[in-house]
Amino acid sequence: MNNTKTLWGLIAALVLLLLAVSWSWYQSAAKLHTAAVVGDRTISEADWIEMLKEKHGQQVLADMINREAVFQEAKRLGITIDPKRISKEMDQIRESYGSQTDSEFRDALKQQGGTTPEAVEQEITYQMLLQELAIQDISISDEELRTYYATHADRYTHPMKVRLWQIVVASREESEQVLQELKNGANFATLAKERSIDPLTAPNGGDAGWVSLTDSSLTDEAKTILSSLELEKNSPPVESGGKYYIYRLSDRKEAEQITFEQAKEDIRREMALAQVESLDAVLERLRQSVGVKNGQMPN
Repeated sequence: MNNTKTLWGLIAALVLLLLAVSWSWYQSAAKLHTAAVVGDRTISEADWIEMLKEKHGQQVLADMINREAVFQEAKRLGITIDPKRISKEMDQIRESYGSQTDSEFRDALKQQGGTTPEAVEQEITYQMLLQELAIQDISISDEELRTYYATHADRYTHPMKVRLWQIVVASREESEQVLQELKNGANFATLAKERSIDPLTAPNGGDAGWVSLTDSSLTDEAKTILSSLELEKNSPPVESGGKYYIYRLSDRKEAEQITFEQAKEDIRREMALAQVESLDAVLERLRQSVGVKNGQMPN
């Protein structure tokens, strides 16, 4: 899976699942709790949940049925997902958030997606099992796999990435002043919050997250400096677009060439999925296979 394409889809599905709470409990208990008071009108939790049910109930129920069908059929067929695949996907999502610690990642998911790492991991597992069920009968030859690898070689060359921090100021003179303060022991993150004029990174202490050295926002001079800059050291001022940047690196991932053997299973999966008519059709077959009987939704 490509996390940049699927992350918000995962989160949207998870948010919908959060609506699927224990309805019977709410029927009896929610009537006694106030969700809000507007003027002289009290909105109870029961009113609130009823509105959610009317707007999203059928979609949530359908999603729950699909998940149960996928997990049951995968169990019946003995299809499992290698934990390393799930960990790799989680690492990519964590990287997209720029989180360095588990607590930072948890906070970011809660604030931006209203979810948790455990829920995201469960969603990834579901999506991967669905894909495996969809392609289980599709065969791709090694010759086809090698041809694909050769014609998409650039996809398997990963450039160097750096965990980048920056302080951006308006003049060279100010950049020299900031650099001197850093040499005198000033804290980089504190100075970034106080002096940097970059609205995206200054509030976070200059944290720009993981950045590829092929990123078009970096000048050639910046790329050259960053490729050899020692960790936890400050760069000299770098001019770009009339502004001056002081960089600092907290981590580095060296450039990597993914071999055919390393990429083989991912390629097989991608090529097989391209032959699947649609995942909706797969889900329909799974629902028929396991059997689904809709009960009476409580009012």
